[in-house]
Amino acid sequence: MAFVADVFDAILIDVDTGDTIATTTLQSGNLEVSVSENEIRGGKGNALLGLLHVSRDINVSLTDAEFKFEWMAKQLGQTVITGAGTAYAMPEWYTVMDNAGTKEITLKEEPTSIDSVVLYDKNGVKLTKTTDFTLDEKVITITKTGVNATDKVEVRTFTYATAATTQTINIDSSVFAKGVKLILETIEISGDEKPLNKIQYQFPSAVPAGNFSIQTSSERSAQAQQFDLKILKPSDSTIVGQIVRIPIAA
Repeated sequence: MAFVADVFDAILIDVDTGDTIATTTLQSGNLEVSVSENEIRGGKGNALLGLLHVSRDINVSLTDAEFKFEWMAKQLGQTVITGAGTAYAMPEWYTVMDNAGTKEITLKEEPTSIDSVVLYDKNGVKLTKTTDFTLDEKVITITKTGVNATDKVEVRTFTYATAATTQTINIDSSVFAKGVKLILETIEISGDEKPLNKIQYQFPSAVPAGNFSIQTSSERSAQAQQFDLKILKPSDSTIVGQIVRIPIAA
């Protein structure tokens, strides 16, 4: 007596470039094979006389506990681009410091320009660039009357240059997910939990569904990443995949 009792490990191989991404941290992996059929009925009582099998669909649904940027790129039909870019700072409150009579705040990043800096005083009044404040690298000097040292000011946002190691995925409305080779593997065990065989599902042609969602909440918790694929028939064969049972040496 044997059982399959562990989640898949998964490998995705780009059929064009050979680039490979993989995961061993799936929370769940589902492989669903469904056969469409038409019933033949007739006679008294409309009895079932036969079945005509029309097609076989194979769908794979993977849920990963670990966030993988490469997986998101595959669903969008894109590759990850590495290089410096531009980002937006999130809203943050700063305390105005007195620097020898000059009212200053020092930002955590250097804005790309003063035009991108959006600054409000403690009363929610927007400050005007060059008139109410100036910028020198990361230091904002506040010249507006009524804003004093020890006051709080809110920097709503500004743009800044990111590091050369920044990764970017383009979201192109005209580009969709490309085909990959999909390999899934799990373990077959005995009733006393002894590993018996590795069960490997090999699909030479699979297309990511391209659908994904990111759900967050104020309660901090890891958000699982969903990845769905449909198995396609290769152009030169009716064999859409293989199930390989590999013995595990004692």
